[in-house]
Amino acid sequence: MRRRTSQARGDRCDGGPKALLDLDADRVPVAEEAGRRWDAWQEFSAGYPAALPAHHFWARVRLDPQQRYSFEQARAEYESQPLVRAVYADPVLRERFGDDPGQFITPDRDAYVAEQYADVLPTWALLTLDGRWIEGGTHEYRAAFNASLDELPDATVVVRVLYHS
Repeated sequence: MRRRTSQARGDRCDGGPKALLDLDADRVPVAEEAGRRWDAWQEFSAGYPAALPAHHFWARVRLDPQQRYSFEQARAEYESQPLVRAVYADPVLRERFGDDPGQFITPDRDAYVAEQYADVLPTWALLTLDGRWIEGGTHEYRAAFNASLDELPDATVVVRVLYHS
C-alpha cells in the first residue's frame, strides 16, 4: 500500500485512512506485467506441443500410496515435455516464465491477470471489522481479501501488521 502523496518518492506506509492509500500503486503494474507475460507465453508456446502443468505430476505423487511413482519421476516427466525443455534451456525464458512455465497454460488471460492482481496485497491473515480472524493461503482468500479491502468505506483506517511469535 502506498500513501497518496505529492512527494516524488512515494514512501510506503503501514496504513492509514483508506482514502489516503493508493491500493492500486502496486496491483496495477503487476496486472499489466502479467498480461504482457501471458501474451508472450501464448506466442512462444504456440510453436510446441501442449504441456501439462507441474501440479499434474505432483498430484500423481501424492495419490500413489505405495510411492511407485516418485517425486524424481514426476520431475523428470514434467521437465521432459518439449515446451518445458525449451524454457529450461534458455536462461532468459526461464527468468521470464519461471520454474513452472505451465502456470501460463490457462486459456483465460483475464483469470490469470486477476489472480496476479489479487496476490499483491494480501497478508497471511485478515482481521475483519466485525472481529473475524481469517487465515489465507488460497486464491479464493486473496480474492476475498481484496474485495473486502476495496469495499471498505474511505474513512476506515487500514493497518498492516507483521507479527512473528
